[in-house]
Amino acid sequence: MRGHRNWAGTSVIAVTLWLACGVAMSGCGRGKERAALATKLEQRIRSAAETGDTFHLSEVTDFDWDTLHVFTPYVVAEEIRQSLGNDWSGARDIYESECLLVFVKEGRVVMDLEYPRMKGDFSAMKKYRFSRDEARFAAPKNGRPLTHAADSP
Repeated sequence: MRGHRNWAGTSVIAVTLWLACGVAMSGCGRGKERAALATKLEQRIRSAAETGDTFHLSEVTDFDWDTLHVFTPYVVAEEIRQSLGNDWSGARDIYESECLLVFVKEGRVVMDLEYPRMKGDFSAMKKYRFSRDEARFAAPKNGRPLTHAADSP
């Protein structure tokens, strides 16, 4: 009997470790996706600043989304959950040096990106929720915060 219990306990530990590894591995894939998105976004912002053009955020995304939420510094996790209208487990407090871009498809978060303000500052928008079609931005040459293309002169 005793050997049976040890085997069962070992099995539970093995299954738990296997599941934990699977969760960790899936997070690694998302980390690569985030890094690729951040790189593409940084390059596109730099290009727009050099040319004075606007850019559409869908130019740098390779996943399907219908709404973008921009969360600025000092927004807390609870405000993010309220804005999204669900109890998203990835909600977190936003610090001074970053903005959080949250891409949603049919009410479900499909990608989020903590984006450093020094690489592209989304914090001065007049609105912070954009449909896919509305997500067009301008990057001023003088390094000032990005603006929503509709708000640009």
